[in-house]
Amino acid sequence: MSAKLSVLIVDDNRTNLALMDMLVRKLPDCVTQLQTDPQLLLADLGRLDYDVAVLAARMAPLDGITLAGRLKADQRFRDKPILLAADDPDGGMRARALAAGIEEVLEKPINPVEFRARIQSFARPRPQASPWDEPYTAPADVMAHEDEYVSTLVKVAGCRDRESPQHSQRVARYCAILAHNLGLPEEFCRDILHAAPLHDIGKAGLSDALLRKPGLLSPEERREMEEHTRIGHAMLKGSRSRVFRMAAEIALTHHERWNGSGYPQRLRAEQIPLSGRIAAVADVFDALTSLRAYKTAWSIANAFTYLHDNAGEQFDPACVAAFENGREEIAAVMLAMPDPDDGTADAA
Repeated sequence: MSAKLSVLIVDDNRTNLALMDMLVRKLPDCVTQLQTDPQLLLADLGRLDYDVAVLAARMAPLDGITLAGRLKADQRFRDKPILLAADDPDGGMRARALAAGIEEVLEKPINPVEFRARIQSFARPRPQASPWDEPYTAPADVMAHEDEYVSTLVKVAGCRDRESPQHSQRVARYCAILAHNLGLPEEFCRDILHAAPLHDIGKAGLSDALLRKPGLLSPEERREMEEHTRIGHAMLKGSRSRVFRMAAEIALTHHERWNGSGYPQRLRAEQIPLSGRIAAVADVFDALTSLRAYKTAWSIANAFTYLHDNAGEQFDPACVAAFENGREEIAAVMLAMPDPDDGTADAA
């Protein structure tokens, strides 16, 4: 953080923008960055830098929660606090804000005392700082063995889940190809390659009877099965490792849908973390193109057609387009990592 706290304020209402600007500039060691158009902000994202962001909930063409999701998807801003300023925020809005990584929802009209106190709390040095408050860089020996840790956890999950042992590894490689085609930083591509194999680790917390049941699940069993997303997130969250933090994010959100009909939080569009949107495409593609006891394997062409037809409904359209651009690499992964022909790929 710089010597002065940089506060980004985005609001398409210039009166509200001027009020918050004035309140922040009256605080010692604080400076402001002002923007009325969220799209212009994102267009210049590469040059953006801030310590705290205050976003209006209602803006056009992007609302504050969607904008927060876009900012949090950038590795540089993942840990930067965001406040949402909203008119009469209800429980649903607060839940969506929390899911998007927003720290707090402030009610409009802004209370000057509350607003300044909240901003000032980010500028004030933390008392009794502990090593957990500092940015974490894993020791070299830990980073060298991170792949081994992930591999061990995947094996633990595989003892319970009857997916092919190659499923999680193919999904990881598809995720990395997709992320690269989106133009994401190499660091992000590397992280998702190592995080994505843990997307279904929450199934280790489900009963054998549920995981191994032949045929269709009842509605009650389906709801229980859906809990693997929350279980996986609970198992992985809280780590200081970027890879495990991303793995927790993917475990929770890889069954969310672009149109808001997914689970467990029914997030919509860019409320879904980018890693979860990428994993959703990769996971479904691998499920479609894999042989199972209850289905034949789809052809690559049919699987790509399914993704294309469901872009904008089930999947992020940009992720589908990026995945389609990697078609040759994806086919190469399929050839290099086929399912074993020994009856292990018989998920129920």
